[in-house]
Amino acid sequence: MRLSRRVLLAAPLAVAFRDDTRARLDRFDWSRLDPQDDEAWLQLRALFDLDPHGTSFNHAGLSPSPRAVREAMAAQVARADRDPSRVIWREQDHELEAVRERLAALLGCRSEELALAPNATYGLHTAILGLPLRAGDEILTTAHDYPRGRNAMRQRERRDGTVTVEVPLATPPEPPDAVAAAILAKVTARTRLAVLSQMTYLTGQLLPVARIAPELAKRGIPLLVDGAHGLGLLPDTVPALGGAFYTACLHKWLMGPIGTGVFAVQGNWLDKLWPLHPGEEDLDRRITKFEQGGTRPAAPFLALREALDLHDRLGAARKAARLQVLRERLATPLLAGPGVRQCGSLDPQRCRALLVLEFTKAEPKALAAWLWREHRVHVTTAVDAGLRALRLSPHVFTTTAEVDRLASILARVARDGI
Repeated sequence: MRLSRRVLLAAPLAVAFRDDTRARLDRFDWSRLDPQDDEAWLQLRALFDLDPHGTSFNHAGLSPSPRAVREAMAAQVARADRDPSRVIWREQDHELEAVRERLAALLGCRSEELALAPNATYGLHTAILGLPLRAGDEILTTAHDYPRGRNAMRQRERRDGTVTVEVPLATPPEPPDAVAAAILAKVTARTRLAVLSQMTYLTGQLLPVARIAPELAKRGIPLLVDGAHGLGLLPDTVPALGGAFYTACLHKWLMGPIGTGVFAVQGNWLDKLWPLHPGEEDLDRRITKFEQGGTRPAAPFLALREALDLHDRLGAARKAARLQVLRERLATPLLAGPGVRQCGSLDPQRCRALLVLEFTKAEPKALAAWLWREHRVHVTTAVDAGLRALRLSPHVFTTTAEVDRLASILARVARDGI
């Protein structure tokens, strides 16, 4: 009987929950969030349910959502379970339009250009596999772009005889003008698509997308921008980046649920791109043709409203400033001694959020396993494009005590190995 009552009240509770969330956010003293003030950021940490037995430094891979997001999603799932075919298809699916409009406003594009996608990979695969190409046509990218996108390019090679052109990137990164010149130098008469990350997954390097896009557009070459690591952290809008296509997941710096992402298509390219999942012919000129993957839950996207509420109050600039303080604090003692090489840069004009380090006396995968086994510190590795490094990414709620502890552990590794 108790369970039935909770299910019956799920929809009203979702509304009441949102009101309570907003009230708590309104009471929060946002003016205290100075990037250097650890005590102020502890207030924000209280909005999350973090693992009390371990510390993560891989938030650029997956971020926890605030408790409010998880509870809102649970309320929407319970609401749908009362009568799934009616609630999901007749109610929740229509409520997604408000979420689409809010995401479009965040990205600076029209809602008619924005599809709700499960993740960034969905957008990568849609553009790479859906653009009409012939044998010999070239897809231009870099060696630091996301492997799932490059896998799609390799499949296109096998399927259609296209050619993938990968531009190598130096570590530490070169100045943006030099990077732009190196990428544009690889454009040929056969280039039909360029795929570039706004911020690379390997080192957090900011690629000069806005400098490259106009030059590609002059030659009629569409650009697919992978914004997975930029959305929620960098201020760039889709129009400012200048690509024909844009894709991002929302489970990193935006702190939304897993299973939420966006895929934006500039209007004049909409009818030139085939979707992964076919829809009716009358959808050919509509953005929703990219949402025809079958039945999907609406709950994760409806819970985005809680994540967007937090983002609106916190802001990308505050997040970026806090992450810069934390990665500088982590890097400074490690880079002061021998045995450590930085693969990225602490210059926020070149790299953001990530600290990528190679250790002379420790192989990265073994070191990552040892850090968890011995110290309950979770990290990931950067072992692509010639790198053999740890990739470390704190979040805004990471404490300076956690940073200092990891720095102390890794300083001993640099000196003695594991």
